[in-house]
Amino acid sequence: MKRRRTQEVPLGSLTVGGDSPVWVEAMGRKHPGEWVSCLREIEEAFSQGCEIFRVAVFDDCGVSGLREIKKRSRDLPLVADIHFTLQLAFQAIEAGVDAIRINPGTARDVGLLESLIDFARDRGVTLRIGANTGSLPPSLRGKKRSEALVESVGLCVELAEKKNMRRLILSAKSPDIEETIEVYRRLSRIFPYPLHIGLTEAGGGLEGIVKSSVALGVLLAEGIGDTLRVSLTSQSPVLEVKVGWEILEALNIRSRGVTVISCPTCARVRGNVVSCVQRFRRAIAPLEKVARKTPLKVAIMGCEVNGPGEAREADFGLALSSGGKAVLFARGMVTAVVPQEEALEKLVDLVREAIQKGEERSR
Repeated sequence: MKRRRTQEVPLGSLTVGGDSPVWVEAMGRKHPGEWVSCLREIEEAFSQGCEIFRVAVFDDCGVSGLREIKKRSRDLPLVADIHFTLQLAFQAIEAGVDAIRINPGTARDVGLLESLIDFARDRGVTLRIGANTGSLPPSLRGKKRSEALVESVGLCVELAEKKNMRRLILSAKSPDIEETIEVYRRLSRIFPYPLHIGLTEAGGGLEGIVKSSVALGVLLAEGIGDTLRVSLTSQSPVLEVKVGWEILEALNIRSRGVTVISCPTCARVRGNVVSCVQRFRRAIAPLEKVARKTPLKVAIMGCEVNGPGEAREADFGLALSSGGKAVLFARGMVTAVVPQEEALEKLVDLVREAIQKGEERSR
């Protein structure tokens, strides 16, 4: 899968675009003025693999909170999301944020926007230009939405380039899958800058996960996208981080932690695969953070049809068989045939040992 090469843009401790990975972004739900709660939310997202965090800043209290958050939020790049009141963007930059996200549909004071571009450029702060179908500039609302999205981004890019501002990341989001794909394809052809991809207002639960996965999966498979956010209706950003990683891992774009391959089960199943997978996940949950340094593929299979083959191809595997037995595999070799009630514990031991060895090598 060949990735579209974009211009490199610094973003705090990261570089976006170029040969850098596709980074996973999340957006906070807490008011940054309540900085203790907001920081706790950031830490939870970080623990699940969040690499860029965005907060909505819409009042002076939020700016004050940013200063406290920035002091304590590790090296995690912090993006301030600003709408309507561009004066807050100046204050957010002074508070130490790594990037400002502006929306062409809500940043309507061109003179103030020009001053903000100068201010951000002179202080080495990145500008995220992010358009949305729900907040298009009034002058473009009579046009086809996909055209209006691209044009609104283009007008801001033109303004930034006139001010010699090149630290730009672009996005243009829609709640419609086909429209989102069309818009990002056009942006990728027109502009050299990194793209932040996402499907806005995707919804919650299964619906939001499926819609986001389809849209982002198509774009990423075409090599489009330098950062991503899965926008889900949820109380916490943790789920969107997890889904973002699952999408990247499914496409073999990035890998971390333990990937589980398991059969869907059918009448041939030789034991309780569902319970086995659930128990395995619970057992290794405390190791997941460390496991990011040693990505592993683990197969848990239910019968003799595909079980041995998948288990053999994984780093470690377990294939249930007849007679209440299970076959354990490590690096393609059979290591033991044991009673099913013992198999899971032995598989967890194999994985735990591999993770610990990987941790020791990385020190």
